[in-house]
Amino acid sequence: MKLVLFLAAVAAGAWFYFGPLPTPGQGPNAAAGMRAGNAIVQTMEGYRSARGVYPMSLEEMVPEYLGGLPRLSNGSSFEYQRLGATFKLTFNYTNPLPVHCSYEPATKWECSWF
Repeated sequence: MKLVLFLAAVAAGAWFYFGPLPTPGQGPNAAAGMRAGNAIVQTMEGYRSARGVYPMSLEEMVPEYLGGLPRLSNGSSFEYQRLGATFKLTFNYTNPLPVHCSYEPATKWECSWF
């Protein structure tokens, strides 16, 4: 019983001190990642319009379409996969727990806890 009360007190203290966790995909880190990701998506659409397909990798668009490989302000990079006629672009950030965000043309941005 004492252990349960202790754990409840710790949880209540953490909630009071840290507040509720932001929803994945919300907040400044998510917004910055999505802004940078949207710029990459627009560049990939230009690449596809010119060549008829999405690139096999982000590196394939450097330097003609991208000045360099994009990185987030936290130092992490975007990951890209071409999936046949479509693609998937992802990035990660902390909120304060790790969050994974992915973009596919059919679903747009979706974010979730790791």
